[in-house]
Amino acid sequence: MTDRLAAREEILQRLRRVLSAGGPMFRGEPPAASAVESRMTVADVRDDSQSLADQFAASLEQALGSCELVESREAVADVVVRRIVAWAAELEAPTVDGTTVDVLSWAPGELPVPELEDRMRERDIRLFVPADLHEDQSRARAAASVIGLTSVNAAFASTGSVALVPGPGRSRAASLLPLRHMILVPMSRIYPTVEDWLRSLRQADRLRDLLQRSAQIVFVTGPSKSADIELILALGVHGPKVVHAVVFDDTNGG
Repeated sequence: MTDRLAAREEILQRLRRVLSAGGPMFRGEPPAASAVESRMTVADVRDDSQSLADQFAASLEQALGSCELVESREAVADVVVRRIVAWAAELEAPTVDGTTVDVLSWAPGELPVPELEDRMRERDIRLFVPADLHEDQSRARAAASVIGLTSVNAAFASTGSVALVPGPGRSRAASLLPLRHMILVPMSRIYPTVEDWLRSLRQADRLRDLLQRSAQIVFVTGPSKSADIELILALGVHGPKVVHAVVFDDTNGG
């Protein structure tokens, strides 16, 4: 015990001598802060909408997700409905009344395809937007959903990631609970990097408001992955096993 106290006192004495000398505590000069323009990014991406969309699709597929590019917004509803119908059949999705398939979703007003809900209703697909997952019935219904549908606040071409900001009508459960997650990505929301998105928010004087209103920001990069057991990669352990993005030009049509 005496040796421990002596060693502790010696360390404290050294710290006191360094602090009293007034010089730097560590050797060498600290690196100079780099300018924003010179900071390293994950990938060099051209800043035009089609190049960003192509790079986002390639990055997402590299992260074991999938992506399809749709030329115009008016064609998106049919693409989404066809895939959900195929998924529901493949997964033998549970139905509400024997025919209607539940899709755990953001509110229709938060999805960038206004006609999507009507098109889904024609195919016996219903969007379930939970208001309160503390209620037992809503929680059980959300847990039983095998398909989730969201849009994005931003997508990043360099990594294939998307940022989702939960809030009223934008339940985070839609991107976390279902086996398959479909993401609607307008080209106007694709940025080269996270830094570019944050810079655009800051320049528009929206960053502080976003951070103050949001309890969290969810970043998704492809399906859920884990290699905890014998370093064997497994998908869908802590979230969706399939992540599929539908990227479309929201400036063309509709």
